[in-house]
Amino acid sequence: MSSAGYVHGYGTPEQERLVEQAEHWRERLIRDGTVLAPGARVMEVGCGAGAVLAVLGQEFPGLNLCGVDREPKQLAFAARHLERSGVEATLVEADARALPFADESFDHVWMMWFLEHVADPPAALREARRVLVPGGSITAIEVDYSTFRATPSTPAIDALARSMVAGMQASGWSDAGTRLPGWLREAGFDDVVDGERAFWWQGDELRSEASYAANVMESAVPALTEVVSADEHELRAGLADLRNLSSHAEAGLGWIVHKSTATRVRP
Repeated sequence: MSSAGYVHGYGTPEQERLVEQAEHWRERLIRDGTVLAPGARVMEVGCGAGAVLAVLGQEFPGLNLCGVDREPKQLAFAARHLERSGVEATLVEADARALPFADESFDHVWMMWFLEHVADPPAALREARRVLVPGGSITAIEVDYSTFRATPSTPAIDALARSMVAGMQASGWSDAGTRLPGWLREAGFDDVVDGERAFWWQGDELRSEASYAANVMESAVPALTEVVSADEHELRAGLADLRNLSSHAEAGLGWIVHKSTATRVRP
């Protein structure tokens, strides 16, 4: 695996896409199964554009929120987005491997679509564990790109999916979701819950879900053409086929996500 990077870029369209992505997962992944008490000190590592941080603040009022990211452009956008969302949070520019906080500073750490871009995920998780109080918890959410399935597929969709796996593996971890529970255990967390969630969409939901998946992949096209020398024409043909998937009878689309949780039991 090469050094990790962010394949989607930092432009405003991508930042707005991240806002839409957080809204997409608000109920079924961010809120569902999450318990955060008012007054809890919650830090999101890799907060990016502040999209998930805003949802957390809206869904769980009264949290003391903090967002950490190493990219100033993301934090500048996050500040504006949080203000217009009516959510207060402290934003800090820092590396996940060297958080500028004392031991036992937080009650909960949140990571979402973050570890897939990190060169050494267990190191980032060990640092997250350090700043948690004993009894504090972590939520980490990742996908495994190899589990992406479309029915009926086309050669162009298959090529798009293969390129996405190759591109993520070249710049991060394409199988972060599958690896996530093991990373948490390696970092010293206890009470690890794998949290595997298999999503499969058909019928009325399929059009919007296929559009969502296509938007995620389209944002990575420039990187895929550069990092794995994917053919842009073929990638865009795959995107068109994906967006047209719902026009086929008995079509379906899905992938597997892990919403893993764990606890810092030991000091």
